[in-house]
Order: sequence, then C-alpha cells, then structure tokens
Amino acid sequence: MPELVVLLQPPVLLSPTPVSSAEALSIPSDFDGDYDLDVVACLTSAWRLFQQQFSTLFGPTVMYVLILFGLGILGALPYIGVLFSLCSFVIGAPLMAGLYVLYLRVIRGETPPLGSLFDGFRRMFGNLFLGQWVQAILTFLPLLAGFIVLFFSVGLTVIMGFAKGSASWPAFAALVPGLGLILLGLPVTVFLTVNWMFSLPMILDQRVDFWTAMKRSWRQVSRHWWSCLALSVVISILNLFGMLCCLVGLLVTMPISILATMYAYETVIHGRKAS
Repeated sequence: MPELVVLLQPPVLLSPTPVSSAEALSIPSDFDGDYDLDVVACLTSAWRLFQQQFSTLFGPTVMYVLILFGLGILGALPYIGVLFSLCSFVIGAPLMAGLYVLYLRVIRGETPPLGSLFDGFRRMFGNLFLGQWVQAILTFLPLLAGFIVLFFSVGLTVIMGFAKGSASWPAFAALVPGLGLILLGLPVTVFLTVNWMFSLPMILDQRVDFWTAMKRSWRQVSRHWWSCLALSVVISILNLFGMLCCLVGLLVTMPISILATMYAYETVIHGRKAS
C-alpha cells in the first residue's frame, strides 16, 4: 500500500551538536531547587572513587597533612613559634579550599595536577580567609557567654586560693553555670556549622565572595538540614576511627570524608546526584 511506504523508510536523524567535556560539566551556579541527599550513596561513591583514583588523591592529601603537621611542630618552637602558628591561621582556609576543589575536579572526571592544591592562594585568597574567620566567629558567639562565666569562675577561685595561701581547683558547683551556658549554646553552634558546611569550597569553585557563599550554603542546606547533619556525624565518626589507628588511618578516612562531602556538595549546591 503506497500510503504505508513512509513507515518503512528509516528516520532522519539530526547530528547532535558536539559538546565539550567542560561544557558538559558546566556549573549551574543559579541552581536553587530541591534535592535528595542520599548519605549512603555519597559514602559508597566516595569509597569507590577513592579506590579508583588513589594515586591521584594520595599526593595532594599527604602534602596537605605534611604542611599542617610541619607548621604545628614549628609553632611549638620558643620565640619564633608564634610566627608559624600565625602562618597556619592565615593559610588554613585557602589550603583546605584548594584540597576540596581538587577532590571536586576528580569527581567531575578531571585529573588535576598536584599544584591545584594551592589554587586557593592564586584565586579568592581574601574571600577564603574572611569566610573562614567570619564563620569561626559567628559559630563561637553562642558559646562565648559560657566561656566567659567559666573563665571568671576558675579565675576567682584561683585568686581566692592564692589569697589564702593555697591554690585549689574550683569545685564542680562553681563550674556548673558556665558549663550550662556552653551546653545551651552548643546546638546553635552545630546548627550554624552545618548550614555553612559548603561555603568554603563554593568560594573557590564558583568564584563568589564569602558572604554570597555563606547565604547560598545556608539556603540550600536548610532544605534538608537533618540529612546534612547525618553526613557530618558519620564523617566525624569515620575520622575518629582514623585517628585511633595511630593517625595513619586518617590517610584513608580523610580522603573518603572529603570525597563524600564533595559528592554531597554536588547534590546540595548543583542538584547532581551521587552515582
């Protein structure tokens, strides 16, 4: 039947426009929607990628640990140690952000060079530094009253002990008000810390200022805050086990923790599920 000849002809296929790998992995920086954060998927994906890309991740991780460990030892030196301690405070955020984004690039299928660890010094250094310390100050404020009360409780007891001729540690009852205020402020500190958990890598990844990153991290994390908290708790427990293994275990648990965090970052900030 002539009317059905058209059905037997092969379909005309339009050749797709070639897309580069960079375009395929372009960052939807305006993503502002809901997501489904699967904590188990983030951890299993992190473990699988760690096994596959061990040689790529091992070098930057060891270098990061050695830099901080070396500054910590030098910081204990008399007289000049304070300079190394100050240096660790200054470089901490850019170095950590560089490690985060290096892991993020591995997740996205890239093979970043070892020097990528120091990208935080070449780009967005000021915002990374401010982002770290603004977050640190704001998360510590809920605990400040408790520490002030605790400081004066211990200080007054010691001073009174010296006045009587014998110094003594304050009784537990004198510490209760300060400890109580710290326990009351601790949930607020945890709440703020979780809300801003993705702001540091976002500054370097998306080249945004620290306040924009903090606001966007807060907005996205608050959609599924409990899932983000669960991931943070699991990662903390994982790294605790790594520390108990004579600190050597951290060379395994730390990369897995960062990879899991960056898989969660892709889901929460960019809407990409961990695979």
